[in-house]
Amino acid sequence: MKLPRRRFLHLVAATAAVPIASPAAVLGQGTITSTGAVRIVERTHYYAKPGLAAEVLDVRRKASAVRVSIGLPAGEIFVKYPGGDGSEPDVAWQCTFADVAARDADLAARAASAEFESVRVQMRTLYARFERQVFAVASL
Repeated sequence: MKLPRRRFLHLVAATAAVPIASPAAVLGQGTITSTGAVRIVERTHYYAKPGLAAEVLDVRRKASAVRVSIGLPAGEIFVKYPGGDGSEPDVAWQCTFADVAARDADLAARAASAEFESVRVQMRTLYARFERQVFAVASL
């Protein structure tokens, strides 16, 4: 299709005038406003000793209950999915914090709790390997 020069220039001008949508708006998140705070995610992985995966899950649930009793969020508990490749932890826990200060306060509350430390001591007898990962949430 051949466009006359004038029609072509009108189309180019019209295209240039169309506003470009931000990625957040395209993803349906146009109402999210940035506060400058960096959300933090803490994730722990528990690789149970042979035959102790159920006990690791029970103690992780107990740890989450203790967190709630000392005023902290419970977080989320995940268990190994049977369809995985076998490298996954038996149990994982994750909690998202509004910012670095919120995570620091969480760490301090855990450190100050004798009950939470008791749960940690019990958990250490059940796992063969433990990993803690901390991430900053990246914006889209």
